[in-house]
Amino acid sequence: MHRRSFLLLSGASLLAACDTPPMRQSFATLTFQDRPQIRLDVAQVEIVQAYRPPGVAPHVDHLFPQKPVDVAAAWGRDVLRPVGQRGLATYTIVDASATETALPRSGGLGQVFRTEQSERYDLHIEVKLDIGNPLLAKTGAITAVADRSQTVAEDMTLNQREAVWFQMTESAMRELDKKLETAIREKLTPFVR
Repeated sequence: MHRRSFLLLSGASLLAACDTPPMRQSFATLTFQDRPQIRLDVAQVEIVQAYRPPGVAPHVDHLFPQKPVDVAAAWGRDVLRPVGQRGLATYTIVDASATETALPRSGGLGQVFRTEQSERYDLHIEVKLDIGNPLLAKTGAITAVADRSQTVAEDMTLNQREAVWFQMTESAMRELDKKLETAIREKLTPFVR
C-alpha cells in the first residue's frame, strides 16, 4: 500500500511538471535616448500612431516582444526635439505591420528526416514627418521605409521565434534611424537647428 501511494504521487508530480510553461526570456527595451537629438525649429512635435495593429492572423506584430509600432513611436519621442517659437512637426507611424506566411513543405518520407522552414515573417515599417513653421513661411515632408523578411524552422521554440522578431524589429529600426537622419538633414534643412 505504501509503495502504491509513492508511485501515484511520483506520477502526479511528473504530470504537474509537464504543465509548467517554459521560462520566457526578457529583451532589452529598444530606445533611441543614447543617440543625438535632432533639434527642429518648431514649437511642438506631435506623434501620431496611424497604424493600428489588427491583432488577428496573418498579422503577428502584436505578438512581438516589443511591438514595432511602439518602437517606431519611441524614435519620434526620443530623437525629435522642438526648439522653436512656432510651427508643428507631425511624426506619423503610417505602418508597422508584421505578417506570418506558412511555407510549403515537402511531403513523403524524406520530411521525417529533415527540418524545414515552416513560416516566413515579413515586417514593414513606414513613417512620415510633416513639418511647417509660419515664421519661416516653409513646409516640408519626408517618408522613410524599412522592410525585413525572415524564415524560421519548424522546430523553433517560442523563445527562439521571439528572438527572431526582436532582431527583425531592431534591425529595421536601425535602418530607419539612418534613413530619417539623412532625409531630415538633406530635405528639411531650413527646420534643423
